[in-house]
Amino acid sequence: MLTITTPSRLHLTLIDMNASIGRVDGGIGLTLNEPFIRISAEKSDTVEITGTSEHAERMGAAAMKLLPEGAGVRITIENDYPSHTGMGSGTQATLAAGMAVNKLYGLGMDVNRIAEKAGRGGTSGIGVAAFEKGGFILDGGHKFSEKKAFLPSAASRLAPAPVLLRTDFPGWDILVAVPGTKGVSSEKEVNIFQKECPVPLSDVEKLSHIILMQLLPALVEEDM
Repeated sequence: MLTITTPSRLHLTLIDMNASIGRVDGGIGLTLNEPFIRISAEKSDTVEITGTSEHAERMGAAAMKLLPEGAGVRITIENDYPSHTGMGSGTQATLAAGMAVNKLYGLGMDVNRIAEKAGRGGTSGIGVAAFEKGGFILDGGHKFSEKKAFLPSAASRLAPAPVLLRTDFPGWDILVAVPGTKGVSSEKEVNIFQKECPVPLSDVEKLSHIILMQLLPALVEEDM
């Protein structure tokens, strides 16, 4: 029996949704120890997901994309947290199931390859990097010539964005207030990207300036 525990993450912002420079996306985010997803898994002849969870179907789909032909897996969801609340449960649930299959069957895949095969991380690399190493993360986005459109991660099939910086986060308290309603997803999320992008270049430049000259130095100097 194999047990996997994932963190959650706060995706603080996408950086460049203008793409005139030739790259798109990019982002910063922070890993949280709680809430978390925990599963146990073992080899099986079929794919079986147990435990009351809205992520069961997602985990089953991820497992089937990675399983060797004729193989199966039994996954028990022991703890989870809700989807579409801004903490990345979809990516974490997908990676948990994918990593379980990877380890049980000795597939030798790294987390980026698992994410790519399972269809996660195609816009933001924060959730994938949070799963792998945690901490505060800055990713470098994607070449727009490869992505070709403004899309959320769930609708993009590119590999996760490269991590430019991963550093430990200072021991500052984080208060997470989850609203009573869920955020948009699926087609509605795609429509927002298509309607609002590209954003003005001046917005991207201002945001990049703040990240480089205020936020990152504050982290390194631990000066909030």
